[in-house]
Amino acid sequence: MGKRTSRARHHRHHVKVLKSEVMSPRIAWFNLLNSLKLLAKFAIIIGILLSIAYGVREAIEHTFHRNSDFRLQVINLNTNDVLDETKLVEQLKIDLTANIFDFDVDHLQQELLKIPAISSAKVERELPGTLVFKIITRKPVAWIACENEGFPASRVQSGLLVDHTGFTYPCPSLQLKGASEIPIFVLTSDPEHPVCVAKIIEHPEYRHCMHLLKAFSSTYPEDISMIESISQKNEWSLNLKTRSGTEATFGLGSHDRQLDYFGRALHHAQKKGYQIATINLIPKRNVPITIHGDEKPPRAIPVTEKPQSNDKESRRVNDLRSLLNRN
Repeated sequence: MGKRTSRARHHRHHVKVLKSEVMSPRIAWFNLLNSLKLLAKFAIIIGILLSIAYGVREAIEHTFHRNSDFRLQVINLNTNDVLDETKLVEQLKIDLTANIFDFDVDHLQQELLKIPAISSAKVERELPGTLVFKIITRKPVAWIACENEGFPASRVQSGLLVDHTGFTYPCPSLQLKGASEIPIFVLTSDPEHPVCVAKIIEHPEYRHCMHLLKAFSSTYPEDISMIESISQKNEWSLNLKTRSGTEATFGLGSHDRQLDYFGRALHHAQKKGYQIATINLIPKRNVPITIHGDEKPPRAIPVTEKPQSNDKESRRVNDLRSLLNRN
């Protein structure tokens, strides 16, 4: 008997299988029906979900938006110096017959913040029919004047105000009365630092004027209204003009000492019954002054020097200089 070769065993392990699919119109039809049934199930589910959503929406509309109990009845606006209720309605175009749920409170807040005189705003609904507006307004510290850039040196509605942060904004009508008591910063035109509305002012002269105003406010907090204007005369000095017509020259620093001299000078002038026209507070001694009505301003006289004239005006000048030169 002969030996079997490995070739036969090799062929037995490699059996080729032929798979064929038979497609007939009947089978295709059943497949289509199955697909349609599946789509129908999805359509029914989607329809049910849409019906539920519509029902919920209608319920919400009926319960809230169409409910007369939630019609806008009250506008609650906190006391402020920028907007009253009438101006608020006009500014935001509020429909007084609308439902409070028809208002987008976030949108109303953003619209309020577009008013430069308002620094922050919050709008809330308060059931059943109240819209609550809480706003914080900017508090002006000075007027800004720059003639070449269209901002005159005047205290009028829509004139340019600046708050303690350096933010500029047009004066609203409700702030005009209070703002009439604060000084004007008179600035020169600077192309590198233009004066703009609703911007942080970067003008270098503004910083110097504000530095003097802060020192004045700290020294004489009750007398801010006496200042008519502050401006920078040159690179080393500032000019402060009072509403009574006195012009005082200050340096860019050492304001505490200069303001002390200034206050004592004004007090002495008031006590003696005359008015100072100009006073230069930069020198530590021999402070030069002129008096309204003088034809020739007298020279500065040190405290150790005796008066050279016995007339009344010269005695007043020397008394004042002696007062200022005590320190």
